[in-house]
Amino acid sequence: METFLFIAALLAFSGVTLNCLRLAYGRSLSWGMACTLMPLTWIPFYNLEWDRVRVQGVLHTLSLIALLFFGVLYMRANPFLFDDGTLAAVRDKVAPAFAQAPLSLAAPRFASDYEIAAHGFQEGANQARYLGRKYQFEQVVFADGILRFKQLDAPEPVEIAIDLQDFEVGESGSLMLDLTPASVGFPLVHVMQYRPETALPTVDSYEKGFWLELILERVTEDRYQGRVQLKFPDGRKGYLAGNFNASTRDLVREFGEVVRSYDSNDTIEYVAEQYLVNNLGSSLLNIVDYHNTFFQTNLEDSTAHTNVTVAMVDGSIHDIDISLFKNDNEWVVERTPVRELVGALQTIRQSPPAAISSKPVLQQLETYGPDDLEELVGRKVSLQTFDGKTRAGTVDAVDRYNVSLVTLLGGGEVALIVKRREVKEVRLQD
Repeated sequence: METFLFIAALLAFSGVTLNCLRLAYGRSLSWGMACTLMPLTWIPFYNLEWDRVRVQGVLHTLSLIALLFFGVLYMRANPFLFDDGTLAAVRDKVAPAFAQAPLSLAAPRFASDYEIAAHGFQEGANQARYLGRKYQFEQVVFADGILRFKQLDAPEPVEIAIDLQDFEVGESGSLMLDLTPASVGFPLVHVMQYRPETALPTVDSYEKGFWLELILERVTEDRYQGRVQLKFPDGRKGYLAGNFNASTRDLVREFGEVVRSYDSNDTIEYVAEQYLVNNLGSSLLNIVDYHNTFFQTNLEDSTAHTNVTVAMVDGSIHDIDISLFKNDNEWVVERTPVRELVGALQTIRQSPPAAISSKPVLQQLETYGPDDLEELVGRKVSLQTFDGKTRAGTVDAVDRYNVSLVTLLGGGEVALIVKRREVKEVRLQD
């Protein structure tokens, strides 16, 4: 297409030029020779004869512009045709990526140690400046080989993550890096900027070309301490600097207690763990692992989920799905018993080991039919329906068609209506 347009523009310009020379020679031999030898003479010629040849002048100008424009497109589309030719210098201007000489790039500007200190860097604090804005990081996590500096309670939080998975910190328990832009073996660095109007963060990644001084040492099994000074090649003298204490779990603690309102996968797993410990009691041996943990806070209702593999004291292994929601204060488990949790307790009841007392938790779970609901008014039950779902709460009222359950939600109560004909069985919970 570029070739066709260039040829068309060239033919149009040649035709209009020949007609201009015909008009110039028609005026006089001197005008014709001048326009032939010096094309700039066309300007005074058209000025002199404008009333008579204005259409010719406009077409001549437009054809020249088209020839130059489509000529540039043709040169960019076929840059190698002009190597070592008279137009090579022109090609280098319009298509610099194909020039014989390498492009001269400006060296990135980095923040100096003096500038970092002048911007308020203090010992014992970790802060950053990125794209002209300053950030303070209250939470540092080192898990799965990634060192993450996170903001808490910021309207548009920023997170800086340094990928150290290739450095095997877990084996030695310590790491020391001193990298310059000329070094090799850089860790991958991500800067993630979260905004409330979008579910996905804006991510800038740096693979090389930055300054990094990092000291990381393990203090206990789940805590690290260190110092970082990272200078970004972002063109705005961005940096991350400070001393830090990092935890292997993304949990926030206040006065020794875990803050359950903090949004992280580790918080979700902690709340689920406490729920299982409280409900399984001495029947629980240990929690084996967590799978598919996630949370979302971008919708009107914040929800979360995790799948927990637990080991019971009788040696059985169970996978339990736990759903959570966030009320005004914290993450809590939905007030609905989980079928897998009941199944784990049933296993204990059928084959109780010697270590379990003679009255395990499930001994309190009595099973009734839908015809017994009138006798259970005021009792805490779980209703299992024919579609496999479970509803939990206190029986508030029963009639011929419906069962009214009351369950706690946040700081109040919520009434739940279940059709009586859909109830398969009733289990007493209190």
